[in-house]
This record gives sequence, C-alpha cells and structure tokens, in this order.
Amino acid sequence: MMGLAGLSTYKFFRHRGIWRAAIAAALLVAGCATDNPSNTGSANAGESPRRFNVIEPVGQRSPYGNYLAGRFAERQKDFAQAAAAFGRALDDFPDNVALIRRTFYLSLQAGQMDTALRLAHKLEESGTKVSTAQLLLAAESVANDDFANALLRMEAMDREDLARYSVPLALAWAHAGANETSGALAALAPLDRESGFETLRQLHEAFIQDFAGQPGQAEKAYRAALGDDPATGANRVVRAYGAFLERGGRASEAAALYDGYTGGDMNGLLFEAARERLAAGRKPDPRIDSAASGMAEGFFDIASILPKERAGEIVLIYCRLALYLRPDFPLAQLLMADVYEGFGRYAEAAEIYRGIDQAGAYGWVARLRLSDDLYELGDVEGATALLRMMADERPERSDALVRLGNILRYEERYTESVVAYDRAVARIGEITGGNWTILYSRGISLERSRQWDRAEQDFLKALELEPDQPFVLNYLGYSWVEQGKNLAQARDMLERAVAQRQDDGYIVDSMGWALYKLGEFTDAVVYLERAVALHPQDPVINDHLGDAYWRVGRRDEARIQWRRALGLSPEDELRDQIQDKLEEGLPASEPRGGSG
Repeated sequence: MMGLAGLSTYKFFRHRGIWRAAIAAALLVAGCATDNPSNTGSANAGESPRRFNVIEPVGQRSPYGNYLAGRFAERQKDFAQAAAAFGRALDDFPDNVALIRRTFYLSLQAGQMDTALRLAHKLEESGTKVSTAQLLLAAESVANDDFANALLRMEAMDREDLARYSVPLALAWAHAGANETSGALAALAPLDRESGFETLRQLHEAFIQDFAGQPGQAEKAYRAALGDDPATGANRVVRAYGAFLERGGRASEAAALYDGYTGGDMNGLLFEAARERLAAGRKPDPRIDSAASGMAEGFFDIASILPKERAGEIVLIYCRLALYLRPDFPLAQLLMADVYEGFGRYAEAAEIYRGIDQAGAYGWVARLRLSDDLYELGDVEGATALLRMMADERPERSDALVRLGNILRYEERYTESVVAYDRAVARIGEITGGNWTILYSRGISLERSRQWDRAEQDFLKALELEPDQPFVLNYLGYSWVEQGKNLAQARDMLERAVAQRQDDGYIVDSMGWALYKLGEFTDAVVYLERAVALHPQDPVINDHLGDAYWRVGRRDEARIQWRRALGLSPEDELRDQIQDKLEEGLPASEPRGGSG
C-alpha cells in the first residue's frame, strides 16, 4: 500500500508541543505593550539585507564590518556572537550611545551580565534613560543589599510600556528588602489599575507578607489570589499557597489543596513532587528567602505574560534579569529555553536544560525537552538513549516512552516505535479521552510496519475517545480508501475532516483521492488541485493530481504533474510507478474499491 499522502517525505505530526503543557506561570493576565530593544531604525525584518562588497585585510575587520557581522548574527538570534561583534565596533566608537544601547541589549540577551552591567552604567553616565538598563542597575543594588540606592533609581524611573508593570514589582521588593512592608505594598498598588493584573499583585503581596514574617496577612493574600474556586485557580498560586501551608505544619490542608486541583500542570509533575515531599514528611524551603529572590519572581512574571512568538527577545531580557538575581530559577530557565527553541537555537536551549537540577522538581521536564533538542540537533542516538534511561528510571511514567516512540516514528523506525508505544500504553492502563494521541501515533507506526489489523483498532478506539478528530478521521479514512474498503464510511470521515481543516493539503488530498477511487474524477480534480496549491512540493499529491487529470482527459497536464512528482524525490516504489505512467499512461479502466 502506498501509504498516506505526504507521510513518506513529511515527518507526520512533528510538533512536539502537542504533548507539551505551558511552562510559564499560569497566571491569566493580559498581554502588554513593549518597547522593542530590536528597533534600531534598520530595515524591516522582511526586507532582504543589502549586500556590501567589503575588502578587508586578512585577520582584520573594520568597525563597519563588525557592525554588519553583529547585525547578521542578531538576525540569526546568535546573541553571543552579535554582542561580541558590536562590542568590537564599540571599541572604535566608545561614545556612540546608540551602539552602547544596542550592545547592552545584546549582552543582556546573551547572559553576559558583567558586560551588560558595565554598559548600563555607561548609559546612565551619558544621561540616556533606558528602562531595562535602569532596572538592571537597581537589581545590582538589591543583589548587594543596597536597597536605598535601588529605591532612588526606581523612584526616578519613567513608567512607560513594560515599566508600568516591572517597576512596581521591583520597587516593592526593594522596599521589602529595606524592611518597609507598608512601602512595599503601596508600591504594588498601581498594578490594580492594570486590567488583569490583580492576581499578580495579590500573589506578590502574599510573598511580601510571608517574607516579612506576617503569616496571617500572607494567607489572606494567598486566598485572594486563588479566587473563588481553588480547584481551577492558577497552578503557580496553588503551589505557592500549598507550600506555605506545608511550612506552617498544615500538611493535610496542603494535600487537600493539591488533590482538589483540576487545572493543567506539566502532566502533574510539580504536584507529584509536592506529594512526594508530603509523603516523606519534608517541608519545603521558603519560596522567597531574600529581596533579590522576590524581585526575580517579579521579573519572571513579566517575562511569562509576554507572547513568546512576537516578543521573544523581550522575554529573554526579563528572564536574564530574573536569573541574575536568582541563578537557580528553573521556571525562568525553562521559559528562556522555550524562547530559544522558538528561534531555532536548539544548542542554546539544550545547554539551558542541562543546567537545571536533574533531581529537582523541574529536572524531569527539562530532560524530556532536552531529548527534543538533541533530536533537532541531529543526535538521534543521544535523544533515544536519554529517553530509554528515563523510562527505566521512572517505571510508573509513560511520557519518556511516548517521546521515544515519536522520535523512532519520525526516523521511520516503525517496528521499534511500536514497542515503545506498547510499553507506554501498558503503563497508562486504561486509555481515556486525553490519551487518544498515543493510539493515533501507535496506529501510524503499526500501519507503516504493515500491522494493519492492530492499526485499525487503534484508530477506531481513538475515534471513540475523540469522535471528530480530523487527523484520525483523515488517516483511517484515507487508509480505507487505499484498501478499497468501507468507501462510503471513509468518504464521510474525510468530508468531516476537510470541513474542519480546509487549509490542510494532506487532508484535502485525502478527500480528492477518495473521490478518485470512487470514480468521481471531475470532483476529484477540484480537491487535488487545491491540495497541490497547499502543498506543491509533495510528490504523492502531485502524482494523485496527474492521475485525476488523465482520467478526465487532460493528458498533457497529467504528464506535467507526473514529471513534477518525479522531480520531488518520491520513494522508490512511487518513482517506478510514475515512470511507468509516463511511458504508458494509465490503463483504460481502473476497478473501483468495495462499496463499503
């Protein structure tokens, strides 16, 4: 059997995020406008860079060459190289404020904190107000317990764009460090005027009261942050309040809080760590043990509410600020690595994951994501070895085995992937609604390894759990069409799938191919032309359109499509079929499949 359109060349469903839960603080707060540090007045990101022929002595680079090298590295999101190149340019123009500012941002994004601090001081000395630089200098003062200086810096700051949110949080923790609890709470008050920030303000009020040794006031603030229904509150608030209860010797209340929570949380990993702690009779360390730690939480909160896709560089900056104050801050590290992955910088992300304590509450998820990045970097054996080790380490968990199965499937090692999925299913036990994806994934590997009876059962069971899931409908419906069985049912499935995913070329192709198999060639052409427009580089879809053209008498166009498919590196079996068709065309008639 030929298999699904595109499956042979397209790594089917290669979005790791389908099993990945959100990692930042689960506070549901509004997005913010930002001043973009990347806005240097240069060409728009979509413009092609101008080309310069710069002739320079071997081993040397002019200031302009350094600048261009820095811009290129910045566009590649290689912030370390960009900062180094701009730094060399700055050596030649040490008083150029725009260059100082740009190098400051890049150094901060790269985590080169000593350089960033030196440049922040230079910006301050020049009289240039850059809010991020001022925040870094205030953070330096807080890290050195110089709260008076931090307060002076921040009270003089403008509060525009993100500073509307970051300055109140940072200022509050500078007051807290100076043992001025009332001043800290007053500093937080402006957040109540910002839509969606009330929960964040209440959480930091709880942190501050807890830090100040006021457990009664802290609990009141925690309860306010939880809202009316603790079961559906923000998981970060639930965990913070639960840890507060544990430290206060109220373990049973903490357990009830964790057990009653129904929100999402990385497959329950973090609550699992809390339950293990409760079972062992251990109390957690204070979440905030210094003003610097509290300020780090505030910077992380700002990072976590920003859209990573549109403001990734700003997210990095606030994560770096947080990690400067609290180097061991797994949430900030996870978020920062996620941003690097969005940039396609998998080596940087992998290095961050390696720096997270493997024995800590976030160590497991960090290693799962490290396996993803190793795979993206081409280290298939490293990724699979890590996942096999993790699967043996935690025999009660299935997530490492699911990821292992996925990687083996992407590599077309289908028989091995089935073994991994089988082990995962055995660990899960009863398959319920949320686990339809593992049945779907295993079904693909079973079909591709010619174990159709088992594959069909997995697809049917997945549809029981998720009746209108378009990808399952497409895979099963297309498979039936290819086998010439259950054609009426397959057609209904594919129509339902197309209705939900009209811009998915593979699903549109499946619908067109079903019509072709049913002998409805004219209608098939309509769908297949659309599928080719959506995925013009897929050899299977182009081949299908060629067949449909032939059947409606458009034979020159059919040969064009077949030649196009031949030039798109089809699998050997399909290539041989296409060459035969180019020489002889299609037979005069083609038997239809069963009626279903």
